Amino acid sequence: MKLKRFDYIYLGLPLILWPLTFIVFSNYFVYAMTFSTVLLASITLLKYKKLLRISQGKLIKGILFGLLGALVLYLIFLGGYYLTLLTGTVLYVKEVYSLIYLQAQTILLFILLAIIGICEEIYWRGGVQALIRKHSKLFKNLPWLGAALFYGLIHLSTLNPILVLAALFVGFITSILAEKYGIISSMFAHVLWIEFIIIFLPVLAL
Repeated sequence: MKLKRFDYIYLGLPLILWPLTFIVFSNYFVYAMTFSTVLLASITLLKYKKLLRISQGKLIKGILFGLLGALVLYLIFLGGYYLTLLTGTVLYVKEVYSLIYLQAQTILLFILLAIIGICEEIYWRGGVQALIRKHSKLFKNLPWLGAALFYGLIHLSTLNPILVLAALFVGFITSILAEKYGIISSMFAHVLWIEFIIIFLPVLAL
């Protein structure tokens, strides 16, 4: 079965939304990202809900692996931060933090980050990964890899190379979790990681 016209539009939306969010509306980044991800998640739930793998196997196991995934991501980003200090590329990291911290107050930011994390998982590890699993010949047996690469490459439009690498790592961890345990697991990993890396234990403060 081939992709339909709407599938191409659906998959192509981030090519428009990401540059708008990260560049055009960078002064309102958190709000623009919330809008973009809610839009993508809403379309996913309206058009591709039946394809979503909400939970695979035991829910508790999926949640526990989600917690582990969040810890792994945090440690990767912590190590990556010190690497940027050594290589003189830390300005790219500070650029991302500045986009976020100039926005909402802490409580509102906490809520918006959770919404962004949940909605990204519904779209990227839900709808996109399902379409890759169903239609891709190249990634038929490794849909998580196709979804992770797509997620990372989309961030090229942000013009921030460190953000591209960061997205690849997030994509790999969450896509594997979603494939094995469902998007509930990847949601836990994404939301916990992003709350800690931005609000509770930001690497810039360590």
